[in-house]
Amino acid sequence: MKKLLVGIFAAILVFSLAACGNANDVKDNVNSKVATAKEKLQTKAMDFYTGLVAKVNEKDADYDAYMADITSDAPSKGEALDELAKKASASAEKVSETLANVKVPDLGKRTDEFKASIQELSDAFAEKAAAVKANPGDTKVAEKADEAIQKASDKLSEALRKIGLAGSNIVNDITG
Repeated sequence: MKKLLVGIFAAILVFSLAACGNANDVKDNVNSKVATAKEKLQTKAMDFYTGLVAKVNEKDADYDAYMADITSDAPSKGEALDELAKKASASAEKVSETLANVKVPDLGKRTDEFKASIQELSDAFAEKAAAVKANPGDTKVAEKADEAIQKASDKLSEALRKIGLAGSNIVNDITG
């Protein structure tokens, strides 16, 4: 009789351990899928961000040249300054248009945050274009427009952080 009871308890113990092992396997599998989904979302967000930086850098070279000139020790004057400002304004306008036409991928519950920050960037570059055109050589006007770009950059950085990435500063990433 003792052998029968020991056998039954042993069988129950084996089945219990097997059930626990399967539960842990299922839990590990679910955790793995969640981690994989998060990694995919982070990869998609990072790819989007780096593509965004590349698109802006394709269009802002004339603005960067203008800013380098007007903040140099010997800034351009007269017609040379007007020509630089004209090109810089057109450059900033192209950036604004490019940003306005960017398609934000599905980034889950953060998609709207990305869209809003990109729209703010677009609006800030349009403001920058108008400011440079109206006030060639005025670094104060350019700095005011840059404040709006920085504010939008901060929002984009926060959206990146909420997805689990390091918050990047697009102003630093697109400059010169």
